[in-house]
Amino acid sequence: MDTTHNGIIGLITDFGPKGSHYIAAMKAVMIGINPKARIIDIHHQISSYSIIETSFIIKTVYRLFPQNSIFVVVVDPGVGSSRKILAIKTSSNHYFIGPDNGIFWLAFNENEIKDCIHIQNENFYHMPVSNTFHGRDIMAPVSAYLSKNIPLNKFGPNFNPKNLFPFPITYKISLQDKTIDCTIQYIDNFGNLVTNIPIMKDQIKDTNFKLHEGSPLTVQINENEYQGIIQSHYRATDTNELIFLKGSSDYLEISMNQSNAAVKLNLNIGDTIRFKL
Repeated sequence: MDTTHNGIIGLITDFGPKGSHYIAAMKAVMIGINPKARIIDIHHQISSYSIIETSFIIKTVYRLFPQNSIFVVVVDPGVGSSRKILAIKTSSNHYFIGPDNGIFWLAFNENEIKDCIHIQNENFYHMPVSNTFHGRDIMAPVSAYLSKNIPLNKFGPNFNPKNLFPFPITYKISLQDKTIDCTIQYIDNFGNLVTNIPIMKDQIKDTNFKLHEGSPLTVQINENEYQGIIQSHYRATDTNELIFLKGSSDYLEISMNQSNAAVKLNLNIGDTIRFKL
């Protein structure tokens, strides 16, 4: 049973600085359907087509919003193809609308998805539908109707979350070799590298390895090894020194004090690296 929505609709896109008119078009459609909608720009600078980066943004943001908030995710390199558009309700009562291209497979585990719908009901579309702008013509209007408390099942048939399009990324713990192979899932404007290694308090999840402040740690990138120090904040070391720390998103980060770790280590989102514990 659907509950009353709060009118909040958050937008996540890869439209970039030259895509403001695309964002405006989506907002115009939404407001035309629900003038009381509160539309929030979460991120429009996602790297073009980046499934990994988009899923990271979702994971780190959505639970901070009130229950029954709606998120429209338009990072959609397959727009116009046979890929599905889904509406998802999480176990925390947050709603997502976006393409089934691996974003939701990465962002949620199976237990986090309570309901999932394959959007197919054209009665809720903005017509005519463009093959190149489903964000405006399908996702935006569906989110607005949803914010007006149209039940989720009105938009289409049920879709089994087990059939979400997969987008696996590297995360492998070898207790025998004392290594963790992981993926860079985000790089911020300062060049801080966010891995997909989850940290619980001061310990790497599913291991007995603790992040003891001041202790050394080694990262292997291709054939090169780099040693840094585990710290609790960015300015705990000298300028340009490599540090490892638990970031605000509760993942292990690689950083440098007042310098760009991504440039120094020549790493990009999606790259795989290895930590030696």
